[in-house]
Amino acid sequence: MSQLSPTSPIAAAIAVEGLLIQIGNGASPDAFNTVANATDLNLPIMTDTVDVTNVGDSWKRRIPTLHDMGKIGFKVYWVMEDVTHRNSALNNIDGLRWCLVQSALRDFQFIYPDGNNSTDAFAAYVTEFGITGKVGGVFEASITLSNSGAPSLV
Repeated sequence: MSQLSPTSPIAAAIAVEGLLIQIGNGASPDAFNTVANATDLNLPIMTDTVDVTNVGDSWKRRIPTLHDMGKIGFKVYWVMEDVTHRNSALNNIDGLRWCLVQSALRDFQFIYPDGNNSTDAFAAYVTEFGITGKVGGVFEASITLSNSGAPSLV
């Protein structure tokens, strides 16, 4: 019987540096712009389950139902007038805060730095743009995206 190696034969790990978070401009065809100063990606892909335990069961039973990308999150070092952060659309680039206020559905893509340009693509709404700042620090914003429909996941 063969044993699997505890390390992937492809790579031990892939550095996050080089990840691109991009937002489409809503045009046809979409033109994508890289969100400036992005950090701390969280992409919680999950499946809802339904409890189908019968009265005679001594263990719970569940079946999977709908898939969900959950609350997709990332942070940015916020620059108020950066075209990808701002409260308005400028030069055919929609700012994240503008997308939130306008309830604009936009295409997003995460391009991974794996040497193959592996990409997760999905449509989403910006549902949170939470700004924080403290003395001795810089302004940051926590961005939450809520997907709509099936993504293209690699």
